Amino acid sequence: MIAIILLDFYSAEDSIAYIKHLCGKMKTVTERVAFVIVDNSCDDANFQKLSDAFFTKRSSVWQKSVLEEKNACGYPLFLWKNLHNSGYAIGNNFGAKIASEFLQADCYLFSNSDIVVLDGSLNLDRLIKEFEESSVGLVGPAIVGKDGKSQNPYKEQSLFVRWGYEYLFYPLAKFLPACLNSGDLAEPFEKNPVFRVMGSFFAIPSKIFNCIGGFDEHTFLFAEELILAKRLQQKGFVVHYIPDIHLLHNHSTTINKSLNYKQRLVQRFRSEMYYYREYCDVNLFKIILITLIFYFFLLKKNFAFLLKKIIKRK
Repeated sequence: MIAIILLDFYSAEDSIAYIKHLCGKMKTVTERVAFVIVDNSCDDANFQKLSDAFFTKRSSVWQKSVLEEKNACGYPLFLWKNLHNSGYAIGNNFGAKIASEFLQADCYLFSNSDIVVLDGSLNLDRLIKEFEESSVGLVGPAIVGKDGKSQNPYKEQSLFVRWGYEYLFYPLAKFLPACLNSGDLAEPFEKNPVFRVMGSFFAIPSKIFNCIGGFDEHTFLFAEELILAKRLQQKGFVVHYIPDIHLLHNHSTTINKSLNYKQRLVQRFRSEMYYYREYCDVNLFKIILITLIFYFFLLKKNFAFLLKKIIKRK
């Protein structure tokens, strides 16, 4: 049983359309498939839209909130209303618990709702087949953004390459050698294993997910894939990338509505500092130094923005 786990945040229409899209793309899948939606919206209207979209078989209470068992185009679907917006990690951990308790799922497939399957059919059997190799703990497909650029797979990056040089030397960072670029996209893809894949769509066996303790609940947004990849690495598992399954990602449409560029960047920085501190044994002095560099970068960005406004007025 594969449980496709979705976290919804004020995006009922997107989640409904995505589930119907997947249902139409999974006709050739031989594995049993079910859906789990965790509504993180704390909004009755959003939950009601999700509820009304699919036939309800029964309703109950789980974790002090409503849990509805439904039918989505012939596939089982569990819809749960989270009482709090607990963020990506906690919300998806709840989804995994529902998939385990009510579906006895062997595999969890965590997905955003802003995904489009570009192939004629979604080859989940190919994705799951990768787990026949016992060391493989997580698998992700080829994903491109709306700009056509690849979003998988990724290499491991040191703290100073990730957050140091490029931010310190802004606005002259474009003259730095490529090896000091903060981006961690491993392009072109050469061979498996890779360090990590995008968190917008990936599969992991439930036993392995439980073995590594699921998602680290100390982050609210961002760095979840980094932490998951490192936890797998520490337990002796590897991540594989499957280039022959093709998806389109309308990247972070919900997050972009609620957070501007600076807010997203600051949130990502804080989450990744937690990752480097807790999982990469980076000492406090280096964290403080990188933090000073980062906030100095933000000051330079603000100054550049104000300068452009002044020039335009003239």
